[in-house]
Amino acid sequence: MHVFINDREVGALEATSATVGEMVEALGVHVDPNEIVTHVELDGVSFSAGEEERWSRRAASGVKRLTLATATPAAFAQAMRAELAVALDVIAAKVDLVVERFGTGEDRDANTLLAALMEELRLALVLEQQVTTLDGVVVGEAAEPVATLAPVLLEAQERRRWSELGALLVSHLAPALRAWSSAERKVAGTPAEASSVF
Repeated sequence: MHVFINDREVGALEATSATVGEMVEALGVHVDPNEIVTHVELDGVSFSAGEEERWSRRAASGVKRLTLATATPAAFAQAMRAELAVALDVIAAKVDLVVERFGTGEDRDANTLLAALMEELRLALVLEQQVTTLDGVVVGEAAEPVATLAPVLLEAQERRRWSELGALLVSHLAPALRAWSSAERKVAGTPAEASSVF
């Protein structure tokens, strides 16, 4: 197995009965102590280091090339905030689609899409919390505005008040998501013109 850390070749290692997770752990001595492993690449297929269940138990003997990507916690947090900003733009665009579908009477499709985007929103909030743990930056536009909207949105959905739900989504949730996205870009140092066109 040929092993690389970023662009630096560590060399060829014998991986007799070890798992990829054990190899990555053993390679920790070659990682700069000021950096963290952000991605694991196995024969050209990249995985987030946080997706250990997808790669850590694999037999290392079948892997020809193992590459570890590393970054400082600050650089990693900055990159994650930029990705989060793009994801929030996508969620906001889906909010617009939900509102459009409620407006045309496609209630079932609108509710299906709404459920999916709410799960994406939940994941965005989890990511925000994890990134805040890394860089210590609290983005005020993140959890609070969304958390205050959640019960009102849920009540309108439970009572099947589709027009009220659509109005709440377009006038409150979509702007809150776009403000949050803008704040993430600012923290990440990503220019506004790099934002997606949603």
